[in-house]
Amino acid sequence: MRNNNQSNRIANIAGKYFDSNLDLRVQAFNLLACGGIVAGVVAAITSLVTGVSVNVIVNLFMSALALYFVYRAGKKNNYRFYYRLTVIIVFITAFPYMFFTGGGYHGSMPCYFVFAFVFTALMLNGLDRVIAITAEFVIYTGACIIAYFWPDTVRFLDTEAYLAIEMISGTIVSSALLLMVILLYIRIYNNRQERLLELDKLKTEFYQDMRHEMKTPLTVISSDIQTADDMMDFSMDKDYIREKLEHAQEEIIRLARMLENSLDLAAAQVGRRYMEPVDLAALLLSSVEAFRPLIERQGNTLSVKIPDGLPKLAGNRDMLLQVIYNIMGNAAKHTRNGEIAVSLKHASSGLEALIRDTGEGIPPEILPHVWERGVTSNGTGYGLFICKAFVEEIHGGHIRIESEPGKGTSVAFTLPLRNERKEGETR
Repeated sequence: MRNNNQSNRIANIAGKYFDSNLDLRVQAFNLLACGGIVAGVVAAITSLVTGVSVNVIVNLFMSALALYFVYRAGKKNNYRFYYRLTVIIVFITAFPYMFFTGGGYHGSMPCYFVFAFVFTALMLNGLDRVIAITAEFVIYTGACIIAYFWPDTVRFLDTEAYLAIEMISGTIVSSALLLMVILLYIRIYNNRQERLLELDKLKTEFYQDMRHEMKTPLTVISSDIQTADDMMDFSMDKDYIREKLEHAQEEIIRLARMLENSLDLAAAQVGRRYMEPVDLAALLLSSVEAFRPLIERQGNTLSVKIPDGLPKLAGNRDMLLQVIYNIMGNAAKHTRNGEIAVSLKHASSGLEALIRDTGEGIPPEILPHVWERGVTSNGTGYGLFICKAFVEEIHGGHIRIESEPGKGTSVAFTLPLRNERKEGETR
């Protein structure tokens, strides 16, 4: 049990400081700071071996400082301040001091100078970057010139063996830090390329869907309006004209609904979602009340069975509300003088909602394909497709449908109480 707690603690820390959703500079800062902690310890051991005792203290101090900076920057979310502080304290102050106490340009500090330039260029931007890199260039160049003309200012290492140890450790540590940065940028680049490919695919699918779905309603609208216009010139049959205009209005509403559904689906598929505690029982009850006038106006009876005390689940409220509205809307639209029943219960895998009607049902040839994009018997062809995407892909649940022509349709969806894959995501 203790090992599990430690593993969870480590996973939480890693998720907080190295999550791929963090800003690029934040990831690089945390990575390099952690690398700097290790590098400081290694450099302290090397200084101890080579007899440069003063650098032992300086390196251990910088390791502690790096740990403190990571903690404070994450807690205060003020990374830019700690970027500057790192450049001033470590690169502009500590590195030149260690240059003179660790063998000058005969030691490993020139390797760390290169690392300092790279880190500064990555962390800072604008005028801050120009000033910091210029200051580092002047200071490091000046340090080398001073070491050349006034060698007494440098504490040289005592033996060739110490020099070899210093150079090998410095080269390995500085190269490892730079390699970590390169690998980080490669990972971020690959993630962004995958995201761009995904967005391009979604854009292509969206355009194809719009081209296919908009063609029919736009043709109908144009035809109805043209017919109404012709009737106004040659006939006074106002009822017929009104019928054509109302039909055109219905197509316009259907087209607007289709566009809204398509945009909602595209937004969900690119990951713009936020999970929070959701009271599914309250959502169902509010939806029932919203549809009650329409359901009763069509001669239907409405029954609701939702027990008290059901727990909340982790989900996206707006998406779940749209799922319920789509299913309730279909039930209300296709049921006359019948019954619509809504229920919610605690199942073994989470909460299970059921919306059942005694309406006209779904044709057998369409039923196996109702979850597919654009498949419909009378609608936009997106409602159930979106329901499945929201329930299963976004919330990790399951949705199913049963229907028989003339006897009605039942749609049930189950949602886990805790969504491990998506909970807490923000885009």
